[in-house]
Amino acid sequence: MRLVDGDGLGLDLGVTGYQFPDAADPGKRFSWHMVEGAAFAPTGRWQFRYPALTCDETPRVSAWLRDAAIGGGQPGLAFTEPNLAFRVVGRSSGQVTLNIELDLEFSPPWERRRSAGDPFILAVSIPRQGLIVAADAWDQETAPFPDGLAP
Repeated sequence: MRLVDGDGLGLDLGVTGYQFPDAADPGKRFSWHMVEGAAFAPTGRWQFRYPALTCDETPRVSAWLRDAAIGGGQPGLAFTEPNLAFRVVGRSSGQVTLNIELDLEFSPPWERRRSAGDPFILAVSIPRQGLIVAADAWDQETAPFPDGLAP
């Protein structure tokens, strides 16, 4: 999934698998997704990889992006691990401005954090249709890694 604005600032984000893909216990195997990405900020670029989303949290990303595109839903989205959060901070002429909050293992290498709560913030302005495209890409990219515990 790509959330990058016209200035090249933003985030590439994807799920690359399960944290414990070979665990015999399905509760452990389907507990966490490995999340990998690259961030593009005015101060630099960096990459990250960490088990940052529970398997039942992963589908919330695309649902939230679709809601943000149409102006509905919650203004923000956060997860169990505080590495990643999204917040709508503005709307204008077909654009949605997001703050992408990157904390702990997702923070820039020049601003590593020892505790959560002061994330590095990327502000990006994305066309509403771009959020839909990103949501569709997220669903397609995460489809090989379903929550095996979901009913």
